[in-house]
Amino acid sequence: MNFDYSPIAKTRPEMMFRIRLLTITVGLAVAGLFSVTAHAQQALPSARLLDRYGLEVLWSSQAVMHQNRDHVMNVEIDEESVYVQSQNGFVSAFDSQSGNRRWAQLVGRINSPQLPLTSNSDTVLVTSGVKLYAIDKWQGGELWRLSLQEQAGARPTADEERIYVATQHGSVFAYDLSKIYELYHSGRLPKWSKQTELWRHRTSRPIHTPPIRYDDQLTFASQTNIIYSVRPKTDRLVFQMTTSSHVTAPMVQYGEYLFMCNDSQHVYCLDKALGTTVWDFISRSKVTQKPRFVNNRCYVSPVAGSLYCIDVNTGVEYWEAQESVKFVAVTDSYVAAEDELGNLLLLSPNSTETDVELTARLPFKGFKYKVSNDLTDRIYMVSDFGQVICLREKSNSFPKFFRNPDRRPIEPLFTDENAAAAEPTDDNQ
Repeated sequence: MNFDYSPIAKTRPEMMFRIRLLTITVGLAVAGLFSVTAHAQQALPSARLLDRYGLEVLWSSQAVMHQNRDHVMNVEIDEESVYVQSQNGFVSAFDSQSGNRRWAQLVGRINSPQLPLTSNSDTVLVTSGVKLYAIDKWQGGELWRLSLQEQAGARPTADEERIYVATQHGSVFAYDLSKIYELYHSGRLPKWSKQTELWRHRTSRPIHTPPIRYDDQLTFASQTNIIYSVRPKTDRLVFQMTTSSHVTAPMVQYGEYLFMCNDSQHVYCLDKALGTTVWDFISRSKVTQKPRFVNNRCYVSPVAGSLYCIDVNTGVEYWEAQESVKFVAVTDSYVAAEDELGNLLLLSPNSTETDVELTARLPFKGFKYKVSNDLTDRIYMVSDFGQVICLREKSNSFPKFFRNPDRRPIEPLFTDENAAAAEPTDDNQ
């Protein structure tokens, strides 16, 4: 779900000038504090080894980090960008296709803990304590900041009109985007942040997973073992259901379904409109990573290992890869996963997808963060000191977009010059 701030920005050129000026100023100020840690570059498997499996390193880049005492805390992606968040509160944004570093931004104060960020078509949203920061996605630079009433418990969720923040105190707040920009342009943020609040939904326990927005519903889970679904505009309850134990992973909406994992080792597929159970699947252990979805296949990674591939519509298990602890990506030839030692596994399902075999175990132990990517067919990995690499199958010059095919770059059309020269024209017919 995307929301677009561009019409507001385009009517105020002076605002965009201030953003660019702020970005340059912050960059110069931060240059003395942060630097690229050249000594921390990780050795990569040889091109010959990767070529054996039809892979290549598409690009390699480096996040901006403190030279002596910084490391990566979180990595997030969308179809256009890779974001690296450091312990010191720095965010580096990379073009997902070229690896070019678009910007590096200190968000909040140095060493202030951040929750994983959220991005959309124009903006990156970062929560730190009781502050919500909006960063320009393409240029960097702070757009605005908001003071929250309670400390955030999960990353924010947003649509075209509102931002939703779940808190450690068990509330979900809805904030009006148009009001946020009205107050920002009049210089009244963050002091007047309270005026941007539309509604507040209270529960009695903390909320540690982000709300999800789909159709005309906002759904979230409290530590009271209750799932709530409300109308985004009014906070009116659509449905409420009780689970047998705590929700242990972020909920996900895919197609007509809502997916939820809990402490009882179950993965539930729910009707997204009614909250009724369509099917449930029992894994070997608790699931804390959210399920991933590619081509109507659901990939589940329990804590104790084993990657499951499940049919989205029926809950029937296709296969289980017992050495895999994390889903990484799907390419034309492989399902990429991670083992408990940090190696990159290349799994090859058989022709009927009823079984899978281990094709390769590639030594990428130095890349601690292997990004779970169900958006495209690229494999992203990041070291603890901010080295970022992207792998692809050599046959795929252009990425495949699984969730949003309309965002795929337009492929150039090539003409066969020899064929064109041989083609008759009106002059030589």
